Amino acid sequence: MKKLSFPTVKLGNFICEVKEKVKNPGISQDNFTVYGVTNTDGITVTNNKASDDLGNYTVLRENQFAYNPYRVNVGSIGLSLPGTFGAVSPAYVVFETNGQISNEFLLYYLKSSLGINLIKWYGDRGGVRSALRFSDLKKIDFPDITLEQQNKLLLKIKKLDELLCELYKNLSDDNIEILRQSILQQAVEGKLCEQDPNDEPASVLLEKIKAEKVRLIAEKKIKKQKPLPPISEEEKPFILPKGWEWCRLGELANIATGSTPAKNKVEYYMHGTIPWITSSETGQEYVSSARYYVTDLAVKECNLTINQPHTLVMAMYGQGKTRGQITELAIPATTNQACATISCYMSSLNPYLKIYCKKIYQEIRELASGGAQPNLNLNKIKEYVVPCPPLLEQHRISDKVKIFMQLCDQLEEELINANLHSSQLMEAVLQEAFSIQKVDKSAQVIGFHPDRMTPKTELLAAARGKIREDTWEHLCKRALEIAGEES
Repeated sequence: MKKLSFPTVKLGNFICEVKEKVKNPGISQDNFTVYGVTNTDGITVTNNKASDDLGNYTVLRENQFAYNPYRVNVGSIGLSLPGTFGAVSPAYVVFETNGQISNEFLLYYLKSSLGINLIKWYGDRGGVRSALRFSDLKKIDFPDITLEQQNKLLLKIKKLDELLCELYKNLSDDNIEILRQSILQQAVEGKLCEQDPNDEPASVLLEKIKAEKVRLIAEKKIKKQKPLPPISEEEKPFILPKGWEWCRLGELANIATGSTPAKNKVEYYMHGTIPWITSSETGQEYVSSARYYVTDLAVKECNLTINQPHTLVMAMYGQGKTRGQITELAIPATTNQACATISCYMSSLNPYLKIYCKKIYQEIRELASGGAQPNLNLNKIKEYVVPCPPLLEQHRISDKVKIFMQLCDQLEEELINANLHSSQLMEAVLQEAFSIQKVDKSAQVIGFHPDRMTPKTELLAAARGKIREDTWEHLCKRALEIAGEES
């Protein structure tokens, strides 16, 4: 059992079991309401009867507790509302308090992580399935505080619980991911940073990339590739800012794939020192180590390329749910055929291109052929249309996206903290109450301050900078939507 950090008394001092049966004289079974208990809704009407004869069912009246001895360890306990009159299955335990403790405080206590821990401890009989009988319930340790103190703590718990629940709801994983995608969308449409007319236009950058590609072919570092088709107007999803250009992904980077050396050739793998990356590793932000290694002989005989750090790697097979399925090599490495490698002709393009690939990954997947696990085609990747900003603006976009994503990470951290604080709320409030009794001053409850600047405000304030006004308004609206407020 978890060691308690406050004085306690046994719950049995304040509760008594209710054994009133429906078959008792003076009770009619006609139109009798049958109740059940869930861990989310407490006592609810079910009218599910194990038998047409309700005689052995236990009568449930207002302000009484009911629980299933086999499911109370997951929080399936409830308190009946005023005016309740019905019955529960004879398998349930029904009890009431003697008025010396708060019913509502007791309910919060038994459903808290602290209460669940005690329920499991006293209900464990060492078998496959534990059950908390009423005799076990009476042994549970209850805070040794007055009814007045319970009511005061109940108000505090309700307030903090409400705030934590609201934070948890607003900071759901789905909403944070929506915010991430919104930021990436603004970035690739040229709406995240102000344009600088003094920047060298993207048309000049593309000419430099062509010259670099010619040089690499001449030096036989890459193979000459088939010309990519011209971009039609229908392929352009939005109007570009001045100085930007549309191009195809294959114009900016060499796109290739790897292979899998024959598994039956030990010499390809034994004592290998060259990292060999598979699609299962593309869910990471960076790849700095490998699960598998191959030998120099495998590289030579199996058409493998040692890709340099900063090469982007895209998963080509499977429906993985990890964010983006785009990673970046932090080490020289080869890949298998389930990965597409994207090596920028100019390394300075890499940060922006990584942002763009993360943005359009799901769109690219929709181009894939196949059934449950569609496979990408290298040609489709090469032909994907890219909005290319001037190089200096690419750097500004990359810096701004980095700030936003770090703040989104902070939102996710807040979500984790909200869950942690919620589970520890009862114990933290009780610890504070006894601390007040000892030192006669307020103690810190938990590391959650409802009145502090919320993460959404930090996100907006920190990212404001020189962001374009229309983008600022868009992100304000998005953040407010996520926070469940009026825009």
